[in-house]
Amino acid sequence: MAPETMAVELIPLGKPELGMTRAEMLEHGSALAELASSGIDTFYTLLFAYIIAMYIAGRQLTTTQYVIANIMYLAVMATTIFFVVSSLIGDFSWSEFAGLSNGNSREFYLGVGGGFAMLVILSIWFGRKIRHPSPNLPV
Repeated sequence: MAPETMAVELIPLGKPELGMTRAEMLEHGSALAELASSGIDTFYTLLFAYIIAMYIAGRQLTTTQYVIANIMYLAVMATTIFFVVSSLIGDFSWSEFAGLSNGNSREFYLGVGGGFAMLVILSIWFGRKIRHPSPNLPV
């Protein structure tokens, strides 16, 4: 009895045109996830630093100083949010290339960025309320 031979087609995982192994793709995605994590840490640090600064010194700032501080804060926070979202989407893409899925989608990560943007808007609102408190509330 002769052993049967069978042709097996090997289907490469991910994107073979990238010239990377699956492990390399997963490693790159993991590095992007770590970058996103450090960006999230930076985001929360800056957010609470702004809130504390406004609480302590908000009423003492001139209008020009307040506007300049807010412009700088918004520029840095927008950059941080973009950095976090792009890193998360990059991690998602590399996981997809490697044949894995974490159950999320690009839209989910854009929603995360939107949530961060809402926190920035609320912090600006807080700073404004500190500068111009309601007459009904005790100071």
